[in-house]
Amino acid sequence: MPTTMHPDVKSLLTVQQDDLHIYALEEKLASLAPRLAALEQERSRAADAVERTRRAVEAEEARHREARTRIDTHRQLAERSQRQYDGVTNPREAVAAMAQLEQTRRMLTESERDAEAIHGRIENLRQQVTDLQKAVEDIEHTQAEARSSLDADRTSIEAELSAARTRRDEHARAVPRPMLGTYDRVRRRRRAESVFPLRGPSCSSCDTAVPTQRRASMASTGALEMCEGCGALLYAGE
Repeated sequence: MPTTMHPDVKSLLTVQQDDLHIYALEEKLASLAPRLAALEQERSRAADAVERTRRAVEAEEARHREARTRIDTHRQLAERSQRQYDGVTNPREAVAAMAQLEQTRRMLTESERDAEAIHGRIENLRQQVTDLQKAVEDIEHTQAEARSSLDADRTSIEAELSAARTRRDEHARAVPRPMLGTYDRVRRRRRAESVFPLRGPSCSSCDTAVPTQRRASMASTGALEMCEGCGALLYAGE
């Protein structure tokens, strides 16, 4: 067995260190997403409340317009009933005209009462919209610093990640393509350390024994062998 590690393996281990650094940066970048999502969820809840209340205002305004239309209609009926009552001379007709007049007046009064109640609800809802909009503004103001910090963190991590990937690509050019291809297939599956040295006759990752002939080949050629126990790639160490 040689006393020094094969240079191709050394180059591959450098690439592996780059990949482990990249994975760590990717996890760090991914960890920002839940924090940003929590901020957005808080703001969205407040903004949704504003939108729901605005729709409620619009619905009540439509009801108010309908109520005003009923008021106009009932007022016209009341005026017509009043004219009819004023024009009758027969007592019997006067009784009927009075009953009709009173009915139309009640209808007018009820319509006016309904319109007033709807108007009150509209005013309350409009105040709620104002208060809720203020709450959204307060949330945005409170979150501004946190969002700025998250944006700065993301920008910094993305820049570091880009540099790490560039460095990885440069180091990967020193690794033979077949060896790099085998490594890439394994590390994509594991997304963790994938290349381990032999520890005596065994895999240093899981202690599975490696046959003597395979160990000899690894030592003489610098070849990688896949561990039958854990699926990691093995090399003959120094």
